[in-house]
Amino acid sequence: MKLKMLLFGFTLAIGMAFSWAPTSSALGLKVAPLEYKTTLKENEQKTGVIDVSNPTGQTVHVKTSVQAFKQIDNNGGLQFYDDERTAIGIRSDLSEFDLGPREALRMSFTIDGKLLPEGDVYAAIFFTTDLAKPRNGVGQLVRVGTILSIVNKTPGSRSAAITDVSMPFLQFTDTVSGAYKVRNTGAASGGFYPTVTLSDWPTGKKKDVESSLVFGGRERQNDFRLPTGFGFHYVKVGYKGSEKGQWVVTIAPWMLIALVMVLLIIGIELLLYKRRHKSHRKKTASTS
Repeated sequence: MKLKMLLFGFTLAIGMAFSWAPTSSALGLKVAPLEYKTTLKENEQKTGVIDVSNPTGQTVHVKTSVQAFKQIDNNGGLQFYDDERTAIGIRSDLSEFDLGPREALRMSFTIDGKLLPEGDVYAAIFFTTDLAKPRNGVGQLVRVGTILSIVNKTPGSRSAAITDVSMPFLQFTDTVSGAYKVRNTGAASGGFYPTVTLSDWPTGKKKDVESSLVFGGRERQNDFRLPTGFGFHYVKVGYKGSEKGQWVVTIAPWMLIALVMVLLIIGIELLLYKRRHKSHRKKTASTS
């Protein structure tokens, strides 16, 4: 039972940590950045830093570890696993440390391209923490971390397709908002961040945006915004020849009010015209 509760606590902490926000925190420990991207030349080494802070009033003991990960569903769910080459090629300068109440620490780590597999490498540096002096005899064991997205020498497959675009047809703004889905059509073992192009007709406006990380055979949904101005628009999302688009109408609130007023005036004028015409016909009939 205790083992099940411990595993549940790990799963909950990981879910909170990897919501892909700028800073992660769980039960008193904060880590930033949450994501670190880099590209390595052949046999190149790079050094990065991670800030770890303890905003609580208690001392925590922290252990570091490295695991590889892969995407396991279309909602961005990740599975972490031990990989020897990844653990050897990514080394932190501290294997464990203590953080006192409201203390912070900047930890360095080294990425060694000579030791890592060639291609796309996805890993996480984890910080596992428990209270050194738990209150009431109850300790906390949680895990937060920083995701590492590494291209080592030669990137892997970069093929993807836009599978869906959805936007409200009528939008009361000069900026179109919507969402698109992109599927990685490459090998299941690899992943990347597809850069899609948003485009608008008739204005000709274009915008390149980087999508969320998506592994081979998986799909991710991304929100987007594209300034277009007011009027009728055909907005497309494309990636290397794969495109999906939709018609939308953007209208300012004051324009909608003005349109309603014009239609109301036209309706009133038509009603008055019909009444005058009917009255005129009655007078003509009575005279004859």
